[in-house]
Amino acid sequence: MKTNSSTFVVANGRVLMANGEVSFASIRVENGRIASIAPHDKAADMLDVDGAYVVPGIIDIHTHGIGYEKASGDLRAYAAQEAARGATTFFPTLFGPPNATAEHLRRHLKETDGLRLVPQVGGFRLESPYLAAAGGGLSDDLAPISQDLTDMLLKAGEGHIRIWDISPEIAGAPEAIR
Repeated sequence: MKTNSSTFVVANGRVLMANGEVSFASIRVENGRIASIAPHDKAADMLDVDGAYVVPGIIDIHTHGIGYEKASGDLRAYAAQEAARGATTFFPTLFGPPNATAEHLRRHLKETDGLRLVPQVGGFRLESPYLAAAGGGLSDDLAPISQDLTDMLLKAGEGHIRIWDISPEIAGAPEAIR
């Protein structure tokens, strides 16, 4: 639904409420946020969902790939795949050698105008390099904790790294986490 204003209503839906109950209601959205949920709300821009279920979107906090897209690939195509599966927010999860991870971060930010072209990206998740074991990845993707490496990755992420996995048992982990 395309709207011409910053206010619209999703009307006549079976709305999943915060308490887990489903209620027939309308949802008023103002400036991109839910402003109210009421039994019969109306607005100039209205989408009548005729009893369809209205549920919150999925937040995918750990995703390396979906469909034919990879977290290291085209973020706009990745976002389309996530949206097609119900995710309204996702955190591309990067696992690789530190320099490759930094390059992916820089490229993603450049190609998406600092993520403005993919607003459903909540930020990045780094699954490496500070893990005790590589699990499904390669041991070359791991590195000891160092301030220089941390600073390099944080600079490449330009404030968009929101989740960073660190094994608490490796040397320097408590200090890095703090």
